[in-house]
Amino acid sequence: MQFFVDGGFAMWPVLLCGCLALGFGVAQWPRLRPDRADAARVTTGIDAVLFWGAFGAVVGLLGTLGGLAQAARAIEHAGAVNASLAWGGLRVAMHPLLLGLAVLVLALPLWFALRARWAGVVAGD
Repeated sequence: MQFFVDGGFAMWPVLLCGCLALGFGVAQWPRLRPDRADAARVTTGIDAVLFWGAFGAVVGLLGTLGGLAQAARAIEHAGAVNASLAWGGLRVAMHPLLLGLAVLVLALPLWFALRARWAGVVAGD
């Protein structure tokens, strides 16, 4: 929990992207049946898993860049700063990127499994 709190505001949109990716994945699984007439809607829903996973990683990167800018500004205004304090600020600035990449790492296998299952349904397996 402290990891999430330390990451700052950018952690919330990344968490939302992760929830959306998971939600789309769970919602699409029951639709992967041969009797589904709306194939375009199913594939769009499957691709939404990958979109929200990648978007979470990009938002995490933007949050990290914002955190690095804040840390650099604080170090600049403080003058001489202890190295451990500076690196601690940079470490905390990396939290949104780490969470964003975790969202992507979880969304990719889910997307791949859904695509593979859908390809099997379309092929008639």
